[in-house]
Amino acid sequence: MKINKKIAAAAVLLLALFLAFGGLNIFRSTKILNDKNIGVLIVYKQASLAAFPGVLPAYESVLKEEGVYYKTLEATLLVTLPPEDMARTNNVAIFPDCIVQEMPKETALWAVKYMEAGGSIMVVYDAGVKDWRGHYIDRSVFAQVCGVNYATYGKLREKAYTAGTLRFVNRQAAEYLEIPHGKYNKEGFVTGYMYGPLSYPVARTENVDLRQDDIIAESVLPDGSTQPGLVMRSFSKGNIFYANIPLGYLKAYGDDLLLRECLRTFLFKKVELPHLVNAPYGKGGLVLNWHTDASPDWDGVLNAQKNGILRKDIKYSIHITAGDFRDEPGDKVGGDAEGKGKKIYDLLKNFGTIGCHGGWAHNWFAANISNKTFGRKEMAYYLKTNKDSLEKSLDYKIIEYSAPEGVHPQPEMTEALEEQNFNSYYYDGDVGAPPNRTFFDGKMVSDKVIAFPIMPNEKFASLAEMATAGLTSEEVGAWLNNLLDYIEKNRTVRLFYSHFRDVEEYYEIFGKFLDNIESLQRQGRIQVQPMSYFADFTLRYLKTDFSYERENGKLLVRIKNPEGLAGITVAVPTANTEIPEHRGFSMKEEGAYYYFTVTGNNNEEALSINNISFTAH
Repeated sequence: MKINKKIAAAAVLLLALFLAFGGLNIFRSTKILNDKNIGVLIVYKQASLAAFPGVLPAYESVLKEEGVYYKTLEATLLVTLPPEDMARTNNVAIFPDCIVQEMPKETALWAVKYMEAGGSIMVVYDAGVKDWRGHYIDRSVFAQVCGVNYATYGKLREKAYTAGTLRFVNRQAAEYLEIPHGKYNKEGFVTGYMYGPLSYPVARTENVDLRQDDIIAESVLPDGSTQPGLVMRSFSKGNIFYANIPLGYLKAYGDDLLLRECLRTFLFKKVELPHLVNAPYGKGGLVLNWHTDASPDWDGVLNAQKNGILRKDIKYSIHITAGDFRDEPGDKVGGDAEGKGKKIYDLLKNFGTIGCHGGWAHNWFAANISNKTFGRKEMAYYLKTNKDSLEKSLDYKIIEYSAPEGVHPQPEMTEALEEQNFNSYYYDGDVGAPPNRTFFDGKMVSDKVIAFPIMPNEKFASLAEMATAGLTSEEVGAWLNNLLDYIEKNRTVRLFYSHFRDVEEYYEIFGKFLDNIESLQRQGRIQVQPMSYFADFTLRYLKTDFSYERENGKLLVRIKNPEGLAGITVAVPTANTEIPEHRGFSMKEEGAYYYFTVTGNNNEEALSINNISFTAH
């Protein structure tokens, strides 16, 4: 029988391609299977990364900041790997929004077997709503394990996706998900600074076997109907978390909180993964950030001193606009740091760290940026002018920044900060989130300058805004003390901002808040430090290499940092764990974890823990 030469040539080419890509896949498979580190697996579709370039980096950035070991894997390769073997070390498989819409149909059975072997799954928004050719399917790949079918485009077309506000089923659910008090209102809706309840993209769903008890939060649509918003349930020997919100996309475009807290809740509370704690010495922290705009703030500073608001054992971040005018050149109501304001600022530098508040003239600088009179060149010039003036007047290095009127155009302003060696800035993006490497327009803005989002009290942030809105001292005091409870309980860092003049409406309640801070600091339960302190720690923490690996019936935790490990904390689940020897570490048992903190400044430490067993429950 004769063989057509063209057919033969095509066959040879196909065989070569198969061997090339097959060999590559075998290499990737072997690498994943041989990696014994305990962590999570992020699944993606290669062809989708170009359309949504910020989503995978968003997940990776948050997991890195939260000290979680992770691996990434292409979706078509996933089903070639044995689910039972994958579940042993990859305790959680994450299927993100946007970048894994297309999945092989075999993934459904793979997911079931993975969870039967003890693995847990996080599914976000639109993962698995299309087949491998890009066609919408009638039943999402994960409908069985999620208990809800969110692939309804075949029936509803353009109505398959809508928008809704996110409402927690009760306050306990919001606290379980680590949503700060003040980021949700009395009705349980997630709110935004200045905006009230926030609206998010939502998929319309069909119930498979979802119970009401599985729902943590629901999305309320404009017509008053609801859809499951956040779902947590058990399946076989594993757990499933479904978020009907594009968490990664939100993070990639400036809203960090929901992705971070969904990951923290599922990975740390439900699955109980080992991880690093991204607060110094594993202890919750607070930044009290005061802005001094111009000379009208001086009386507020003196009254704060008179009324006991300035306390030497509480270290503030105090940011100053240094120029001699505020609204227009020549108005003579600026902060005048090298002239009439010097005595005020010499006083303030005894109570924390001084930073820049905008560039030279508070209202003028903000207005010129807002109306686009100033571009990147002018922003950088007046930032440097303000910085140089403060450094000359106060005789030390300025590395903190806050934007006047919150006007902080990304990425230009942060690029100017990075060029001038700032390490941190107050930020009204990512509202309610911890310090992080923020994203804008699908890209990380900087890995050298840390953003400190403001903590809101629903629609308000400063005490002046709360006073204008008529909030009582009792309401403000409850919010402030809830903030302290929150940072201590969740071992996290947050920023409060206001002006010294704002405290006049709340002197008594704010004084009691400071008394509470001093008491908690003496007990070693929280820490109040300037933002540059936490930024320095974060930048060093991010250089830590870490691994959590089983060896001969033990969990071996290895951490290494070229700049030293002082204050780095490892959280290890207590389940089925004997208390280990911990030379070089201090230890505290709390909840489901042992917290081991490096007490010296070694560059490398190892912790061997006997009889550890990580099974989903």
